[in-house]
Amino acid sequence: MMKWSTVNRVRKIFNAAASVFAALTFCTYAHADEIKIGIIDSFNPGLFSETLSPTLDYLNQKLPQHQFKFVPVNSINPAEDLKRQDVSFFICSAGTFHELSLLQGAMHIATRKTVLSEDPSASEASTFVTLADRKDLDSLASLKGKTVVASQPNSFDGWLIALHEIHKLGFNPDNFFSKALFSHFQFPDALMALVERKADVAILSACLLEKMTDEGLLDQSEFKVVAPKSNTTLHCAHSTDLYPGIVFASVEQTSPKLAWEVTSALISIGATNDYEWTIANRFSKVSDLYRDLQIGPYAYLKDWSLNGVISRFGTEIGVAALLLLMLIGNWFYLRRTVAKRTAQVKRTLERQIQLEKEQRESRLRLAQLEKFGVISQMSGMLAHECQQPLMAINNYLAGLKYHLQKEGRSDALTAKAISNLESNSERIGDIIIRVRNYAKRKRGTLKRCDLTQIAESALTVLASGQYKNIPIKYQGPQHAYVSGEPLELELLMINLMRNACSAAESQSQPAVSLTITDADTDHFCIEVEDNGPALDDAGFARLKSLGDSIKPNGMGIGLSLVRGIADSHGGTLEFSRLQPNGISAKFTIEKDKENEAPAG
Repeated sequence: MMKWSTVNRVRKIFNAAASVFAALTFCTYAHADEIKIGIIDSFNPGLFSETLSPTLDYLNQKLPQHQFKFVPVNSINPAEDLKRQDVSFFICSAGTFHELSLLQGAMHIATRKTVLSEDPSASEASTFVTLADRKDLDSLASLKGKTVVASQPNSFDGWLIALHEIHKLGFNPDNFFSKALFSHFQFPDALMALVERKADVAILSACLLEKMTDEGLLDQSEFKVVAPKSNTTLHCAHSTDLYPGIVFASVEQTSPKLAWEVTSALISIGATNDYEWTIANRFSKVSDLYRDLQIGPYAYLKDWSLNGVISRFGTEIGVAALLLLMLIGNWFYLRRTVAKRTAQVKRTLERQIQLEKEQRESRLRLAQLEKFGVISQMSGMLAHECQQPLMAINNYLAGLKYHLQKEGRSDALTAKAISNLESNSERIGDIIIRVRNYAKRKRGTLKRCDLTQIAESALTVLASGQYKNIPIKYQGPQHAYVSGEPLELELLMINLMRNACSAAESQSQPAVSLTITDADTDHFCIEVEDNGPALDDAGFARLKSLGDSIKPNGMGIGLSLVRGIADSHGGTLEFSRLQPNGISAKFTIEKDKENEAPAG
């Protein structure tokens, strides 16, 4: 068992370390730029020689323009004490840092990590330790009703982490142990309570048992760890989940430049006495611990007095009362508004009938316009193609007439036949001229129209047609004025959206969009996009060809109409492939010179 001589020797070592720590803590430096570092919580005295003293010496050496010093901070009310002492930085447990980050906006600078851990966010835990001969204590559940000894009730790794592990097993940590003793120091006081049979189990920080054994201060075979965890992150025995280690933090008022300097210095220290400063990025487990144990910023969860309930659920109670009043008022309101709602429904139905009538008329008008457009283009094509052979016929007739006259072989019958051919050829020419004039009919004066209204009308037509089940997402300005023919622009939008719907309907979730945006300061851009199948190079080339179609049974007339309307309005029509699939069609048209709503 532990020898009393060893215990006394350890006590002397710890007391001497505590004295040195107190002396250095309160020592002041005659320096113009004094930086105070608060020490919160009562850590084991070994922390000073292991980490605090080397850290302070390194900061003063690395940053000679500042003079750093330690000051003690009251762990019962650290927030007020930090303000009172004008502290720039502080060192505390991850639990205390979590509280101060919520109360004062404290910022994480660095976290102390043991070299036995591979993750700074998982380098600290608690260990349930009993005497090796306690065969009855082989699991955490077997500790229920026993006497426990720990360092302090606010010690993060020496008490709170252990309580959280008990909570996660489904027990109430407030009454799990029959008695709790607090010895201030884990070693040797807590272990001596075990040896003297004053307690059944001791709560120690992870790795402390191994460290004391390595230093020859105790025989580890005399003790055992209850319910040790098996993982490869922390390479020493522990009985709980892993949490971040001791935190070096800054208060909210600390300048960013000073915080950056200190952070850089701490990270550059390297491992000292098996510990190093590094960066931890996961503190969610600490928040869960405080919430589950209902302590710190979540202590109000334990208050079930009237004031406590109102404080916790004041918003919910107010909302519930408001809802009750609303339900009572709604009961009276419904009786009063049934007739009004019925009248509104009737007017809505009448309006719906009127809209359907307008849609039918619009579809008929657009169908007529589309038919005229097709006839116009086909007439122009036929007239153009017939003009060349007609000119050849006229040339052959003139040559034949000249040849017969030259040879003296002309007679009355031949002359009459040639005359009739010339007359009919001239008549055909007149017909071609009339057809070309029809195909190139003189356009009326373009008028000012609103692309937004035209788009809404086009969407209305599409909503009642073949593709009414395909949602079309629309986005555009309140007004977009151009000079043009409204029906032709509407036909352009309808044809582009029909083609998009036709391509997208084969997809499991078809998506089509119509967007009107500013192409630049002088032009609007009408863009239609779909998520139809991806087109290969050949299919995309056919899409851009005049009079061609990518549909198996298509004739390309719709796109020809669109191109004709685009040309007649002085605009440009462009197609592009979207990734990973789909097509984008963009029509650019010049804005009206006064692109604003008319005065009225």
